[in-house]
Formats: sequence, C-alpha cells, structure tokens
Amino acid sequence: MNIVLTDLQVIDLFFRFAAVGLLILLMAFLINRASKQSAPHILLCSCIIGYVLLTAPIENSHYGGLRNVLLFFTDLTPYAILWVTLVQLNHQFKLAQSPKWIVYPAVLWLVILAYFFLVKGGTGLLHDINHGIALVILLICVYLSAYQLYDDLDNQRRNARQYLILLCALYMTVLVVFEFASSAIRNSWQFSLTNAVAIFAITLFIAKRTLLTADEISPTEASTQHAEQIDNPQLTALNNLMEQGAFLQPELTIGKLAEQLGIPAHQLRQLINQALGFSNFSHYLNSYRIPWVCERLNNPTNKKTPILTLAFEAGYGSIAPFNRAFKQQMGLTPTQYRDQF
Repeated sequence: MNIVLTDLQVIDLFFRFAAVGLLILLMAFLINRASKQSAPHILLCSCIIGYVLLTAPIENSHYGGLRNVLLFFTDLTPYAILWVTLVQLNHQFKLAQSPKWIVYPAVLWLVILAYFFLVKGGTGLLHDINHGIALVILLICVYLSAYQLYDDLDNQRRNARQYLILLCALYMTVLVVFEFASSAIRNSWQFSLTNAVAIFAITLFIAKRTLLTADEISPTEASTQHAEQIDNPQLTALNNLMEQGAFLQPELTIGKLAEQLGIPAHQLRQLINQALGFSNFSHYLNSYRIPWVCERLNNPTNKKTPILTLAFEAGYGSIAPFNRAFKQQMGLTPTQYRDQF
C-alpha cells in the first residue's frame, strides 16, 4: 500500500524522526552510563518515542500491529514521569524497596494495561479511565516537584523540579487537547506540524543539556572546591551573620538571607550546599534553631516558659514544623527533652 505525503507532512516527519534520533542517542548514552537513574529515563524516552511516532501524519491502518505497541508506550508516559520524579527528587529511591501494598496493585494494573493495549488495541472505557488516572499522577508529580522548591539548595535538583513541572504541564495539555478538542483540530496539519516542531525543540534542548553536563565532578575537584570554600569570605560573613542570631528571624528565606549578605540567592544556595553540605534550607536553619532552643530548655530559669513561646522566639511560624524538626534532630519531643533536666 502506497503512502502519499504532502510537502508539509514530509517536513512534519523530518522533525519527528530527528526527535526520535535524539531520543535514541539519549537512551544509548544512559545505557552506557548505567547509573541508578538510567532505567526510568530510558523508559520515559521510549514513551516519548511512542507518542512521536503514533501522532505522525499517517493513517492508523498503515501502522499494522505496531500501532498497539506505540499506543501502549504512549499511555505509559505518566507512569514513567512519576518514576523519574521519584528518582530525581530522592537519589536514594529504589523501586524494589517500595511498599508491597503499592507495588503489587501497580504491577497488576500495568499487566491489565498491557493486555488492553497490546491485545485489545486500546479501544474502550479503560482507555478513558487510564487518562483520568494519568491526570491524577501528573498532578501528584507537580505537587512533589513544587513542594520545597524554594527550600531546595541543590541547584541540579531545583532545575529538575522545574523541568518536571513543565513536562507535566505539557503532557496534561496534550491530554486535554486529545480528550476535548475536535477531531478537525487534532487531525489538522497545523496542529501536527506544531506538535512535531515543539517535540523536536524540547528534545534537542534536553539532549544538549544532558550530554553537555554529563561529566561528574571528580573527588579531587570536589575536595579542591571544598578547600577553597573554607577560606571564602562569603562563607565567613554567612557564619558571622548566623552566629549573631540571623536564624531567629521569623519567615526567614534564602532570598532574605542573601539580601542581608549582599549576594545573589543562587550563589548563597550553592555556598550552603557545597561548603556546608546542606541540601535543604530548612535543615540549615534547624541546625541553628534547635540547639538554640535546647540551650533554653536546659536552663532552669526557662522551666515555666511555654515551648510554643520558645518555638516562636526561634523563628518558627507554628508549633508543628518545630516539633517535627526537634524530634528529627534530637530523637525526642521538646517536652521529653525538657523533662530530662
């Protein structure tokens, strides 16, 4: 059967196959790298390839049995995004160590999806149900990525959070378009070509960024950077400011602290992260605030001072985050700690 394409469709396919080529290159790079984070990213690349090829300006009848495979990988995309999100935000995350009450139903659901798409062709109510679940998963990914975004001191992880939010937003837009837009819009050459060019541009950006930032900092370079940071006047100024009680300021943010030091916020994040080893600004503040509270709990003159008062004086906005931070750092509740003396 001959396939007749217009000039615009040829251009459309050019961008799609260029994107597929970049994604395959990325997959080869990830396979060669063989890191703990490779598997979810390889799966995500495979899912995107499925979407790129499935939405090409070619009639479904020309795909044959390949269409079911492409459709299956396309609908796996939200699950791949969730896996990537969990790995990116927690480098210690391992799928095998997830609770069984989550793993078993998830595996069963994926088996059902595999049968539905690969055998039944993905036509029916289950397809719509899966899209509904996909939207919920993407919203969860957005929440996880946005949560503590401004508190995160790891620049790479902060960037990953922002990219994941953008990726989820784009995929949710695609879902809405395919669910609610008319077939005339979905099948138009304008939509298809715009889709192809956008995918190629995003893939090119990701590939360029991934391949150019692939090299890890060697231990020797890391130790050299750390040694340089020790004599850093900005680090000295930061330590002096904190020792003077800057951490007691309520609603203190990385931006406010950077403003007091007279340096950009991103530079302060890097300083606290690389020189002091903190990946979270709240944890950095807690390293000052909790000892400050403990010192007053140890003092008999503060025996009748309410713990809530001490929490407010230490800069906390409410008692709940203070209690969590105290228990995490000291292994006891504030009341249990005070009762020791």
